[in-house]
Amino acid sequence: MKSITIAALLILALACKVEKTGKDTYKVVAPTPEAKAAAEKAKVEAKELGDKAKQGAAEAAVKVGGAMEKAGEKAKAEGTKTEKRVKH
Repeated sequence: MKSITIAALLILALACKVEKTGKDTYKVVAPTPEAKAAAEKAKVEAKELGDKAKQGAAEAAVKVGGAMEKAGEKAKAEGTKTEKRVKH
């Protein structure tokens, strides 16, 4: 997601029109409508990607939770074993 944000900022930066107004003087004009549309599209795609990532993380958490529960049940069934160590 970080790379998408960087890409959107790069698109905006490149889409600005720079005009030379004199010796060592430049004028930056606001982004063109095409650049604004591209930035909006990138923003929507980033949001969709973020939503997919959240959904994938939730599914992974459910699977891990199930595995942890099974491991806990197995440990409970076997019982806890304590041993005393004898010092020689």
